[in-house]
Amino acid sequence: MIKLVKIAGLLGLVFVSVIAFAASDHAHQGKFVKLDPSVPPLSDDGARHEVVELFWYGCSHCYDFEPHIKQWKQNKADDVSFVRLPAIFNPRWEQHARAYYALELMGDLETGHDLLFSGIHEQGRSLNDLDSMARFLAANDIDEAKFRETFSSFAVETKINRAKQLIRQYQVTGVPTVIVNGEYKTSASQAGGYPQLIGVIEELIAK
Repeated sequence: MIKLVKIAGLLGLVFVSVIAFAASDHAHQGKFVKLDPSVPPLSDDGARHEVVELFWYGCSHCYDFEPHIKQWKQNKADDVSFVRLPAIFNPRWEQHARAYYALELMGDLETGHDLLFSGIHEQGRSLNDLDSMARFLAANDIDEAKFRETFSSFAVETKINRAKQLIRQYQVTGVPTVIVNGEYKTSASQAGGYPQLIGVIEELIAK
């Protein structure tokens, strides 16, 4: 009899947990989509959670979201890894993705990332190809020759091919889009705004 009571109690806890999880999903219905199949983590730092932001330098919405995701990144938990992934939907977007990966390989990503966003959206520059980006970055103390060489390197080509594959796996059609733990996809339009999107990211991590 005691064993039966214990089993019934455990089944009750499982039932309550399932109901609570389902209620949470229902409460946030429309704020995210569950990926099927899920995608393995991109980072290899052993973090418990991973947040991936897909963006494009020419996207005004990505530029508007940047201060929010940057502040979140500064305050995120230590067990959460953050990865940026430049989206590639056409040749123009690929040029910006190449610039991102070139800067990353050069060790100039944090500076160059902000420069490209500000150059396009604050200064109104048409930074759409290698020449325009190389000259602009060189004017801001980033090695032009090294940038041009890295931009067309095999290492960048490999990263570009991987990015295209991931975009298909994530089933992304617009930016900015955020992927949490390779399982959930969300965006500002789904969440209801940029602050709300940060809230949804935290809620999905907690799941």
